[in-house]
Amino acid sequence: MSDVTIDTTRVSEKGQIVIPKDVRDKLGLKTGTKMIVIATNDIMILQRVDLVGERIRAWEIINRARSLAEKLGLRKLGL
Repeated sequence: MSDVTIDTTRVSEKGQIVIPKDVRDKLGLKTGTKMIVIATNDIMILQRVDLVGERIRAWEIINRARSLAEKLGLRKLGL
C-alpha cells in the first residue's frame, strides 16, 4: 500500500478544496493543471486530464477506492 497517500481537506464556501502538498508533489500537480472529476453517490476521484486518454477506467478506479476504504476500516460517515 506504499503507493497510497491518505490525507484530509475541507470544502470552502465557494466549493473549493485544497489538495494537500504531499499529494500535489507526488502527482506532479502544478498551478493550472487541468483535472477531470469522476463522481458517484459516495466517491469523487480527480485525475489529470493529460492522463485520461490512456488510463481512465472509472469503474475500476471506483471499485479499487471502495476496496481500499473497506480495508482501512473507513466508512462513509466516518471520513
